[in-house]
Amino acid sequence: MNYFKILRFLQKGDKGLFDIPVEEQRQYLNSLGEPQDDIDRSYKQYLCQNFFVPIWKVCMFNVAAALVVPLVVLFYIFKGLFVRKGEPVNAIIEKKGMEVVIPAVVKDKYQPDSRFWNESSSMSLRDIGFFLKLVARSPHHPYFVLKAMMNVVRYSDMIRQHSPSVMIEFGEFSFSSSILTAYCHRYGIKHVDIMHGEKLWFIRDAYFHYDECYVWDEYYANLFRSLKAEPTQFRVALPPSMQIDTDTHINPDAYADYKYYLALYSEAQIASIVRSMGFVKQEGKTVKYRPHPRYSDMELLRKYVAEDEIEYPSKVGIIDSISNLEYAVGSYTTVLSQAFFSGKHVVLDDMTYHQQYEDLKKMRYILASENLNTLSKRQA
Repeated sequence: MNYFKILRFLQKGDKGLFDIPVEEQRQYLNSLGEPQDDIDRSYKQYLCQNFFVPIWKVCMFNVAAALVVPLVVLFYIFKGLFVRKGEPVNAIIEKKGMEVVIPAVVKDKYQPDSRFWNESSSMSLRDIGFFLKLVARSPHHPYFVLKAMMNVVRYSDMIRQHSPSVMIEFGEFSFSSSILTAYCHRYGIKHVDIMHGEKLWFIRDAYFHYDECYVWDEYYANLFRSLKAEPTQFRVALPPSMQIDTDTHINPDAYADYKYYLALYSEAQIASIVRSMGFVKQEGKTVKYRPHPRYSDMELLRKYVAEDEIEYPSKVGIIDSISNLEYAVGSYTTVLSQAFFSGKHVVLDDMTYHQQYEDLKKMRYILASENLNTLSKRQA
């Protein structure tokens, strides 16, 4: 069984981003109440994420975890006996290969180092007390304990080897995040998070707590606060990828008045998209369609779009793409946010993706809330 088959099995039966109405999510969030401390924050975030998972799968994961947890703890305690001090580092940052999403203020303030991220995992004898505290808080959810401890042992090893003052990650969506904040505080370490993708009102991201959480706009800070995230942690700072200096990337060969940023689509959807963009040529302007490098079906795209109207990601980088357009068009994609924060016009597709557009408004999508252009308005 390969990785993708395992992943599909693990996701079998799960509800997706748009499958449960916001009102149902809000009712469930409110039913959980306010958190008592960081461990309770993580536990409540775990429950929020299980709201999208079938009960049979939650039970299966917990039964499996109950069998595995004792072995895992013994294994990592044994490894911990051999941990030795390494090179001291002031701030360790998650190794994501996403340098462009780190705000300049974070780099200047902490000079983060990714060399030692997740290089090993182990437990110290001191961690046993923390482990028992997690078990006492959630004895009926060993999967919660296992998943949290698998993250704790990574932090434990990095902290004991490199003695950082700051740990930085991109992990507010993880229910372990608040537990890791509590763990860092045991060692007097600051725990920092960096937003790295678009966010909606989605209870997967509820309750989390860091010492500092860097977001792209105050809008997102308020969004997270409404999800019961700790309210004082937020700092607004745009990373380089979200504030493109478009004037330095002018390229006439890459220019089009309108660019449609595609994702996964069916034949009916791509036919509808091309049809709804017909007004562009009628106005005497140019259009290009940029496929997603992983999700877009190129054979279908070429069936409906001329070769010279396709912008290949392998030939035109995303920064050059955004810099050389007047209107960025699409539905729910971070590229539209990049264009928006870089001063470009954004047009949301409320025609092919009409229901998704209505859902996005309810989920407080920043672009849907900004009263921006939509395709239906452009055609009126």
